[in-house]
Amino acid sequence: MTALARLLVVVLFGMIVAPSLSSLALADDGGIENVGGAVRLMKDQGHIRMKAEIVHARVSLTSVEVDCVFVMENHGPADTVLIGFPDRSGGPDGPYTPMSSFRSWVDDVEVECVALPDASLPESQSWDYWWTKRVGFAAGQTRLIRDHYIATPGSEVGGMQWFTYILETGASWAGTIGSADIVVTLDGIDVDWLDEIDPRARVKDQTLRWRFRNFEPGLLGSPKTIYFSWLSTEARAERERRRKDVGAWDE
Repeated sequence: MTALARLLVVVLFGMIVAPSLSSLALADDGGIENVGGAVRLMKDQGHIRMKAEIVHARVSLTSVEVDCVFVMENHGPADTVLIGFPDRSGGPDGPYTPMSSFRSWVDDVEVECVALPDASLPESQSWDYWWTKRVGFAAGQTRLIRDHYIATPGSEVGGMQWFTYILETGASWAGTIGSADIVVTLDGIDVDWLDEIDPRARVKDQTLRWRFRNFEPGLLGSPKTIYFSWLSTEARAERERRRKDVGAWDE
């Protein structure tokens, strides 16, 4: 099989997400989560590099809308690449539902994607599909891949919700990731509700920003994921009540 005909499998392991390299992170206490993140190269061919990754997300109490743009440079011969974006949700008790919307473009032209089941995941993960498309690269060509989807934030019965974006899957491309810019706008979520942010973000008004340059996720202290969580009004009230109870016992 010639290099021109060879299919390389790449994965857009993309946003709303789990804080690990696994395909899906299960939340505790009946938690439910959709997962996404950076494109991932499944079969090493050593010449396509992720020059830039630009992610914009709008996160509310009930929805996460994510727009991901990946600038990919081919530093080798012509090739055809199979790219897939995961559509997964899970949790100990369900429900398991697909993303409510997924669309994809290559160089500003919308492309049709085919849903394929992921047979590599445990049976307990009940909704595991890839939205796949083939993308051709001429020798030396740069292509713009864009994916847009709507899903639900992670949640648990205790009132905590969260958002995660996986960076680590982008480490499989040739060289370092040239740049990654992640911007999250909070919609109906007050910054005072935020419970944990990892790694540290620039927070201004209702926006969280992360910026990384020439890095490989997971190496030399570079983060593997973007994660933040927030508490509902009821959960924050319950936490304060417990603090007061502990204080009363200490007295």
